[in-house]
Amino acid sequence: MLSIIIPFYNEAANIILVLDTFVSISKYYSDWELICVDDGSIDGSDKIFKRLQTDNSYPFAKFISYSPNRGYGNAIMTGVRAASGEIIAWTHSDLQTAPEDIFRAYDAFQNSLDKKIIIKGWRAKRKLSQVIFSFGMALVASLILRRKLTEINAQPKLFSKEIVKLLKGAPADFSLDLYLLCIAGNNGYKIKTIDVSFRARQHGKSSWADSWKTKLKTIWRSIKYIWRLRKEV
Repeated sequence: MLSIIIPFYNEAANIILVLDTFVSISKYYSDWELICVDDGSIDGSDKIFKRLQTDNSYPFAKFISYSPNRGYGNAIMTGVRAASGEIIAWTHSDLQTAPEDIFRAYDAFQNSLDKKIIIKGWRAKRKLSQVIFSFGMALVASLILRRKLTEINAQPKLFSKEIVKLLKGAPADFSLDLYLLCIAGNNGYKIKTIDVSFRARQHGKSSWADSWKTKLKTIWRSIKYIWRLRKEV
């Protein structure tokens, strides 16, 4: 079974859009579930989640909501702990990466003879500034952690549930993707990428990239975490 985790934070306008996208996909796949986690949103997402819990329009979906906000990494790991599947995947709720890409990653995993792998996205058609930022952060992480890392935060991520027992020190914030790749690499897992389109955000705004102030704050926090992670990996 495939368990897909999607964290939501102030993405009220995207919730139904995300679910409807999975409805169109569900006719082609069976034995999967979608776990939606509302990470303490303050835009009314909790009311939508509460309504959906008694709505049978999306029988493949589970809804988890809590308050206050606890961070991206915590939201994903909350979903992971509630997952029933042997295969775990996560992606973002902003629809910049298509939900269909999760199932492309799933097909790639199923077709691989080596199951000790992580399937992750490689974002195409991005703005030059976005490419430079991602490359720069990956380069810094690679140098400090002494390993090759690329497109760290590209979605989706998909892997065997066996990895979950290794993620005991999972961070609560956006460093989770980096932590996953490093811990998995330390334990002999290989990284396989699939090309994914990176689309414009339809609704809402990024919680970290909406201004240079928040970007610089995120960069500084990320670099400090990378140095701490070096001691662990």
